Amino acid sequence: MNIGVISRNVGIALICCAVFMFLSALVAALDGFDSSFSPLLLSAILTMMVGGFPLIFVRRHRDINTKEGLAILLIAWFLCCIFSMLPYVLWGGEFTLVNAWFESASGITTTGATILQDIEALPKGLLFWRSSTHYIGGLGVVVFIMMILPSFGTVRFKMSKMDVEDISKNNYQYKSNKFIHVVVSVYAGITICSFISLLLAGMPLFDAANHALSVTATGGFSIKNASIAAYDSPVIEWILIFFMIVASLHFGLIYASFATRSPKVLKNPITKFYLWTIFIIGVLVSGNLMISGTITNFWEALRHSFFTVVSTISTSGFGSTDTNTWPVFSILLLLYAGIQCGCSGSTTSGLRSDRVYLTVKAARAQLLKIAHPNAVVQVKSGGETIDRDLISSVSIYVLLYIIITFVMAVVYAAFGIDLLTSVSASISMMSNVGPCFGTFGSSMSTFAGAPELAKVLMGIQMIIGRLGIYSILLIFIIYRKRA
Repeated sequence: MNIGVISRNVGIALICCAVFMFLSALVAALDGFDSSFSPLLLSAILTMMVGGFPLIFVRRHRDINTKEGLAILLIAWFLCCIFSMLPYVLWGGEFTLVNAWFESASGITTTGATILQDIEALPKGLLFWRSSTHYIGGLGVVVFIMMILPSFGTVRFKMSKMDVEDISKNNYQYKSNKFIHVVVSVYAGITICSFISLLLAGMPLFDAANHALSVTATGGFSIKNASIAAYDSPVIEWILIFFMIVASLHFGLIYASFATRSPKVLKNPITKFYLWTIFIIGVLVSGNLMISGTITNFWEALRHSFFTVVSTISTSGFGSTDTNTWPVFSILLLLYAGIQCGCSGSTTSGLRSDRVYLTVKAARAQLLKIAHPNAVVQVKSGGETIDRDLISSVSIYVLLYIIITFVMAVVYAAFGIDLLTSVSASISMMSNVGPCFGTFGSSMSTFAGAPELAKVLMGIQMIIGRLGIYSILLIFIIYRKRA
């Protein structure tokens, strides 16, 4: 394993973080050199120096093997989380060392959970930095690396496959180099369109910029204490609903739809499954809110239910109302939405609709096989037969997800956290959803009251959920064999 290769490429990831720190410092300067200017500038210089050091003293290599690629992936994410803490720690306020770790990990992993009790007390430079961490993590530190790597070797393909899973590959075919262009183009396009739409809806310029960064990354950091509820605007909420859905679809399919001028993304069976899930859960939650008397106005119930369902299943985590007051039936449906989440090839995490869809198809095929033992039953998607190895891989991933989520819920409960909060927080951290239900961390509250060690573990669980279980396990398996 070449340490120089790893340090050089991790350095590039840190430089990407430093660039956004400089941009945030510029925002602070334009805001009259607010109190975040010095912390951001100092953090940017320090991060740039650490990231630039290996670029100066380590020679460029044309290719990277799998072990080095895995090491780059894990180290880059952890170090980006660590260095992203610097502006928070240097600024102070509510940001203790543990709180800064939680906020940084939540930003880079696009979880959107926060420990801040007064978000609006932050200066504009720091608010922009919070949103920027979403944007960095949403596209993926690894993709940023690949954008500026001079090498066009196999590392791009290997690293992109680790960061962006590829189950929804029907209806498009791209080589690894082209795929990076596709992801960046769609990511930038969603950002620009959401920014302009929010401006036209009446959201202030600074607010629109921050929320455009967050919604594109399906992150959920808002610059308001009450999140999107602060604007009390149905137009803004429906605009965000649209872009949260778009950002949680497969970027390759979105690009193919524009490139071929045909609705390929809507024809994909997994996209259909995902959209039908949103519709069904949204209708059920709306009805439950009306019947229970939680919200008596039909249009208000429809508006808040669909906003919350889309915000949860897309892992965005924005809030339009306090969901802790909702009936148990609605909460259980939202917990399921936070487990399934969006499509692979997007900025979402969780199990992803692809795995849930294939699990349902495989279960149906197995039941048919039991009913008809001599029949040849195949699992198909979009007219194509699904390989049994892929089905096994998906089934094992679902099992591992359930086990890890359950174990972490037990750990949180050991800190004295109640059952609902422990379970929903574990699901939220594992799927990078953000808000949870219970004592703290709801759509209108924060994780400030969580035990310190629990916050540290939650940050680690966020990273596991963002990188993917297989990526983490593969790293340990490869290096254990090597040892």
